[in-house]
Parts: sequence; structure tokens; C-alpha cells
Amino acid sequence: MTRNRRLQVGSFLLALAALGLLPASWAIAQGFDFSDRTGRHLLAGGLANLSLALLLALVAAVPIRRGDRWGFWAYCIPVLLYGLPMLVIDATQVAPASLLTTIGPQVLGLLTVVVGLTIVAPAMFGPRDPTPGPADRQ
Repeated sequence: MTRNRRLQVGSFLLALAALGLLPASWAIAQGFDFSDRTGRHLLAGGLANLSLALLLALVAAVPIRRGDRWGFWAYCIPVLLYGLPMLVIDATQVAPASLLTTIGPQVLGLLTVVVGLTIVAPAMFGPRDPTPGPADRQ
């Protein structure tokens, strides 16, 4: 697979994984009274999740797609500081009856992230494609 194709496919998967967070934003903010502290905190969490999903999708679509190395690390940081801890918390605190429906989408999303990062990593950190010189253009 060429460098450009790796960046294209991997960034698509990463954007898809990021946009997969959007339903959680909606679910977080449903059915709560926003006039009390808990409701406002849930709204803040839902809005934060929404913001993170959109920012990650933007990072995937622009800097990662271009092959900017900083985009790779900018994408990894929220996965490590938010995605993995939330998976662990949900896996240990959610009732067994709803465990699969709670962590199933999270695991699928994180696996999509791992696949996307695995696809783009060689294109971003491996050797660059040689630029053709004037003699090669004949």
C-alpha cells in the first residue's frame, strides 16, 4: 500500500471512530433535569464528549491525512487519557446485564482506532517516498 493510500484509509478509519463518539454525547445528556447539579454536569460531559469527537475527526481528516506527525500524537492523547480509562471504569462499574451494550461500542471504537493508527504509522514514521528528480520524469 502506498504512503498516500495508507494516510487516506487510516485517516478515514480514525475519523469514523471519532464520529462514533457522537451517539454517546446524546445518550449522556438524555432524560436529566438540567436545573440541578447532576443534570448540568451530565450536560457538560455530553458537550465535552461532542467537542472531543469533532476535534478528533478534524485531526484525522486534516493533519493525519496530510501525514503530519503531531496529528498522530494529538489523536493518541485523548484515547489514552479518556478512551481507555472510561472503558475500564465502565467494565468494572456497569451492571453485568448491560455490560455488553455499554462496552461493546467502546471496544469496537478503540479497535477501529488501533487499526487506523496501525495503518497510518508506517506512512508517518517510516521512510518517505523518494521525490522524483528531473531525470526520473522522462
